[in-house]
Amino acid sequence: MARDTRRTVISEFGLLLLARQLFRDRGYAGQSLPQRNGPLSTKRARNLLAEVTFTPFPYYPDLGARSGQLLRDAEFSGPIFIVEDGDAEAVLFDADPFCYLSHASALAWHGLSAPEPDLFVSTADRSLWARGARETVAELLDDDLDEWGEAGSLFRMTPPRPFPVLRGRNLHRHERSDPVPPGDFGADVDRVSPVGVTFRDSIAAPGRCGGAAKVVDVWRKHALQHLESIIAEIDLSVEKIVRVRAGYLLEEVLGVQDPRIARWVNDAQRGSSRKLEPAAPYAGRFSKRWMLSINIDDPTLPAVTA
Repeated sequence: MARDTRRTVISEFGLLLLARQLFRDRGYAGQSLPQRNGPLSTKRARNLLAEVTFTPFPYYPDLGARSGQLLRDAEFSGPIFIVEDGDAEAVLFDADPFCYLSHASALAWHGLSAPEPDLFVSTADRSLWARGARETVAELLDDDLDEWGEAGSLFRMTPPRPFPVLRGRNLHRHERSDPVPPGDFGADVDRVSPVGVTFRDSIAAPGRCGGAAKVVDVWRKHALQHLESIIAEIDLSVEKIVRVRAGYLLEEVLGVQDPRIARWVNDAQRGSSRKLEPAAPYAGRFSKRWMLSINIDDPTLPAVTA
């Protein structure tokens, strides 16, 4: 049943759902469940899980999996089981329902920059992930929630914890309190931050997008084609420095005049942390209007010198 889902990996909770389906339908793929099997109990579900999965035990290397068992995925710190081969993106999407491409990977997906060898993803932070999991469990378990919900710790829906290298790719996983809601995604291939959010993230965290110099290049080449989406997302940002950087790039670099952008200047303030590139030292070249240090090596960027 797990392999018929065409998933690359599956969690213990996912296996529980398959077991419930099997006992509810009293069979699968033309094979009936023997009559001696009564309703699915917690004990029976635990035994089925143990029978169908295998976790290698380091002290007994000669102890191997039986034919057909699902092997625990060694590239996760928690119990995730391999169903079939898949690349890093497919594995993450199957393991984490709230995960999506972001930052440098989203820039590449939208055609705004060249593809990166590393994989950049975002997901809900601990509290939001737990809330989303509770809602998902309640929806999927429905009438059986009391028996099979979070009280059954073996089947609890928990955040997957991938290691820094997944399927041969360096993974940069960002837990955030403002993730893109899963309902905003289309098919699995569209699990990527929308273009306006991607532009916003690029100036909120340039280090996850190749640095501020690369981000400036992306904005110069592509921002005007996505102006309305960008302005809408920047307006929603809780970070004042995001509006300041965006205001500088749109007004002074790209020459955009818009009353919505003009209002962002209210967020400008003096301070050594007000930099275009947060990872670089403060520089004497700055935007007087936006009170922003232009601290990247690009003399074509408009600025004055103290």
